[in-house]
Formats: sequence, structure tokens, C-alpha cells
Amino acid sequence: MKKLLAGIFAVALSALLAVSMAACSSSVRVKVLDVRLAGEKYGYCVEETNTEVMNALNGLIKKLVGDKPYDPESATPGEGAEGVEYDLNADGKAETVTFDDLYKSIEEDKDYTVEAYNFESLPDSVDLDDCIVVATNAEFEPFEYMVGDKFAGVDMHIAKMLANELHKELVIKNMDFEVVITDVEKGDSDVGMAGLTINRGREKVVKFSDPYYVTMQRVAVVESDTTFDECKTEEEFVAKVKELGKVTAGAATGQTGYFYIKGSTDFDYKGFPDVDVKDFESIGLAVTNLSNGKVKFVVGDKDTLMSAVKETNARFSTEE
Repeated sequence: MKKLLAGIFAVALSALLAVSMAACSSSVRVKVLDVRLAGEKYGYCVEETNTEVMNALNGLIKKLVGDKPYDPESATPGEGAEGVEYDLNADGKAETVTFDDLYKSIEEDKDYTVEAYNFESLPDSVDLDDCIVVATNAEFEPFEYMVGDKFAGVDMHIAKMLANELHKELVIKNMDFEVVITDVEKGDSDVGMAGLTINRGREKVVKFSDPYYVTMQRVAVVESDTTFDECKTEEEFVAKVKELGKVTAGAATGQTGYFYIKGSTDFDYKGFPDVDVKDFESIGLAVTNLSNGKVKFVVGDKDTLMSAVKETNARFSTEE
């Protein structure tokens, strides 16, 4: 009987490995199209009456980005920013840090982590009254992500600066993206920092800081897909999608890319009625499904989409 069971197990395991190998072999490289879609601005959110945190946030934003939101496409991003005294590389010495410094450190693969308590493993000795609690979704590089069991990213460093400004300990709550604003609205977190696009719908339930970053939606497809090669503008991309008829696209749950495809009055997006949009827990999962042939294209915020594409393509050897 044991031999029979062992034989059955071996056959089942072999079948599972075969399926896994087939799935891996069917994956292909992906690319980001050189077509800029809708622009947007990021902000941090707080509960409507939390003026202390809001004032501190806006003060930090002013010092970090200057007179206008940081735009990486600008010839002079972050011009006029005076910076904040902050120990970015954790060498025990504070230096003057701007948003440009934070952004470029991640571009250069310097994964500086943030000293903070993880809400999920908060010690009993920590009194939340002495803390600033930040709600985030740590799957949004370069703004918030994990390095091992530590938080990293532009927003997470600004969260630490905020805690320093308020003379409080930093506690970070990692959660699904679509519940970040709800958590802040209910007062369970002091501030939401998750690459949040400012729009009318969200402004009805929470208060946003001054905008600190400008980005846009971009599109990813598999490398061999030439469907959109002639598209140089958003109008040309939209027209081409409409010509395709019934197709499936992917995006991250609750993020701007999902609403761009689906349509949203809060974002002023008309959407694509013939496109079946699949939402995934993260933009990384959406890109993985693109690579596996499960969706025709993926729409997402530029930085995070490009990071996900880079990570997906890194799985393939240079010889392939």
C-alpha cells in the first residue's frame, strides 16, 4: 500500500513539475510602450480634522520639492528645494536630503531601509499615543516596498522625516492598497502614504496634502507585440485599443491604471467598454500575467510599471 501511495505521489509530483516548467517556458519578456497616457499628481492623506499632521506634511513637502511637485521628466526636477536634515544611509550622520536625492538613490539601486515599527509585530511596550501611524501598501516601488522585513522607498523615508518632525516613533501598517484611504478615514492610521493619486472621489472622504509628485500612466505589452508600435500619442493608443474589440487587460486593484481602463468619473476617464479589465493585488502580478499571456496589455503608474517590467525581465538569462 505504501509503495502504491508513493508511486501515485511520484506521478502527481512529476505532473506538477511538468505543469510548472511549461508555465515558466511560456513566459516571455515584456516592454513598456513609449506612449504617455493620463497625467496625475500624488499626495498624502489624513483624516479631515488632523491639522497637526497636515501642516507638518506640507512643510516637509515644501522643503523636499520646492515650489512645485517633483517631475522626473523635467529638465530641472526638484529645483528650489532646500532639503531636510536626515540620515538617509543610516551612517549616524544627518545630511541635507531633497526629494531628488530620495528618488535617485532608488534609481541607483540603493535600497536604504527605514527604521520603523511594523504594526503587525508591534511590541506591547510601544504606546501608540507616542507614535505616528502610517498606512501603506508596500508593493509600489520606488515609493514603498520591502527589503527583507524592512520598509524602503521614497514615501517611507518621508514618513520617517514626519515622525522626526513630530518627535514621535514611526509605525507602519502594510495593507491592501484599496483600504489605505478607508483606514485613514476611520482614524485607524494618522496618514496614508501609498503613491496616492489626488482625485475628487478621494477628496470627499480624506484631506490631501499639497501634491509632491507628478507621474503618468504607461502601458506594458509583451516584447513581440507590435500592435501599438505606430502609436505615438494617447489619442492613437486609445483609437488602436478600440479597434481591437474584445480583449483582456490587467491593472492593480484600486490603482489609477485600473480606472483608466474601466472608466471613472472621479478620474474623468471614459474607459474602454470592450476591454475586460482584470485587477491584481499588485502591478507586479499584473505584469507577470502579461508575461504569461493572460492579458493583452497592462496599464499602471510609470515608475511602478517600469520596476515591475524590469523585475519580470530579470528572470530571463541574457542568452535568451
